Amino acid sequence: MPAIFTESIRTAIEDETLQAALDLNARRRIEGRQAAMDTLDNPQAARRMAHAVRSEIIQNLDEHLERFTEKAVANGLIVHRADTPEQANRIVLEIIRQQGTNLVAKSKSMVSEELELNHALAAAGVQAVETDLGEYIVQLRKERPSHIITPAVHLTRDQVSDTFEQEIGTPPSSSIEDMTAAARRELRRVFLQAGVGISGVNFGVVESGALCIVTNEGNGRMVTSLPPVHIALMGIERLVPTWEDLALMLSLLPRSATGQKITVYVNLMQSPRRPGETDGPEERHLV
Repeated sequence: MPAIFTESIRTAIEDETLQAALDLNARRRIEGRQAAMDTLDNPQAARRMAHAVRSEIIQNLDEHLERFTEKAVANGLIVHRADTPEQANRIVLEIIRQQGTNLVAKSKSMVSEELELNHALAAAGVQAVETDLGEYIVQLRKERPSHIITPAVHLTRDQVSDTFEQEIGTPPSSSIEDMTAAARRELRRVFLQAGVGISGVNFGVVESGALCIVTNEGNGRMVTSLPPVHIALMGIERLVPTWEDLALMLSLLPRSATGQKITVYVNLMQSPRRPGETDGPEERHLV
């Protein structure tokens, strides 16, 4: 094991503030998840049903993917297939270049983390701004997310305050409300000026070609509706056959992830802006 990795482990273990934050987060998640699951009539039966849906998708992935793609294209989405991270990043960059912008608003996407998309865009002169609050904080600190759901869980409010003071010039504050308001002011400009919005996809509905994104912050909805072009990044396994299957997944996902019965925002997107509609992107791409 590299010495620098061993030293990082030792430093983290000896950091009492970090360990306290992680312990508290773990307890809250376990307790919240159990409490939320207990509100279902038969959580184990629901999990077995969800497992069966996912297994069927994986076993017949080519068929489902072809049908989903046909539906999405018929809805007006521009669908791209990528076999490698490099190919996916090139596709995204080409779309951005066609739009003639160097500012991108991003909603949380674990696929983009796997692709190291932000680094690829930065190397090409494109600024991709994370708009999920936790992702925004760690991006300002030039760090990687520490958790798939709570990317800044390793930080205290004082550390966040110091980061905001150094990076965006806000006065020191221990108030979460003040820091959230400061981030909102900064991100509002990004939402309004970005030429492209990039998001992940939680589920693709095969029978309709629709995309589903679940979030607890309004940034996901802003990223996918305000910029003139939206790029959705989706792993091919994120499919569910029907709307009924989606409803099942939406009853389990927030309970397992955040201990909620349902997330604050459930966004369903089936097309770019249609004639007569007042919002939505002129182009919607799916990679």
